[in-house]
Amino acid sequence: MLLDQTSRFFKKEWKKIVILFSIALVWNIFAFLFLYSLDPDLTDTAYNRFGGIWVTTFRSIVEFTITYYILIYFAWLPALHDNKWGRFFLIIGLLFAVKIGYSLIYEYAKTVYEVKGRQDKVMKFMTANKMFVFSLTQIFTYLFNLTVTFVVAVFMHFSRREKLQKELEKQKMDAELSAIKYQINPHFLFNSLSFIYSKTVPLSEEVSNAVLLLSDIMRYALGKEEDAEGKVALTKEITHMKNVIEINQMRFNNKLSIQYSEQLENPAARIAPLILITLVENAFKHGDLLDPANPLVIRTEASDNRIRFYIGNKKKLGPKELSTSIGLNNVRQRLQLTYEGKHHFTINETEHFYTAELIIQLQKND
Repeated sequence: MLLDQTSRFFKKEWKKIVILFSIALVWNIFAFLFLYSLDPDLTDTAYNRFGGIWVTTFRSIVEFTITYYILIYFAWLPALHDNKWGRFFLIIGLLFAVKIGYSLIYEYAKTVYEVKGRQDKVMKFMTANKMFVFSLTQIFTYLFNLTVTFVVAVFMHFSRREKLQKELEKQKMDAELSAIKYQINPHFLFNSLSFIYSKTVPLSEEVSNAVLLLSDIMRYALGKEEDAEGKVALTKEITHMKNVIEINQMRFNNKLSIQYSEQLENPAARIAPLILITLVENAFKHGDLLDPANPLVIRTEASDNRIRFYIGNKKKLGPKELSTSIGLNNVRQRLQLTYEGKHHFTINETEHFYTAELIIQLQKND
């Protein structure tokens, strides 16, 4: 199990590790050549004290690679991407404790602050206060590593945001082109639905209601409900969601087992449109909603500072519909763009059940 996890880790992360390893190799070669040009004898003595040039260089490269990988990919980037500052401080604290402990055990006794032919006050102070100087050196070295990795992580963070922005713009452009290509004039569509509705009212109340619901669903999907920030009233999103639930109930003769609840302490809250409905449509597509013992559960909550949406369903048995995950990927990307660092989206999936929870932290203008 551990071997498989290690193998998967290196298959996924080997490029990052190789890049850091290469940078460390170049840096150590440069450092050795620079020190050797200043004082060959002192450099040989210093390297031999720690096991020779090859052992010392290899150990330094490995330490650099591990340190910078952890600081960049486990500490800084999660903090910048997802606002996980508690995790950040925990990681840098633990890493510093490990590094200082290792240095005290392996390096402290072998470190000498004496240079042949020099007996000035600085050398005497460093020799007399070896523990203080050694600890101070370790702290400043670690702070330097933190600073360098911060600069690298910030560059990667903004590069990622720029790339994500371009991808979303491309998706939007593709969607707009597709809409133009397959567009049906909304006025013609709504006029046609109104005509069908007027003709079906005398014949079947159920059919006429279905046509009316379909008209409302399409009006919301094609309409211009968004504000300047691309958000809509949460109540409109919920109404749209209820319409979709109702029309699906009609399809299955009201046999679907659905438990819906809402608690809207802040009905004026606003949300990016068509996010919640994507999760609901996913449940209709892949869920077994005919089992009364395991109904589709949908909960919507809105307070002054957050929106919480929960959905859970039993999965269909037997052959599954092919899933491209386009809808969920689009949800994740839109959440990242609209609510970066201010949302929490989790999916839990087992063999028989599927749940998703979305929490959005609201700002004053939401």
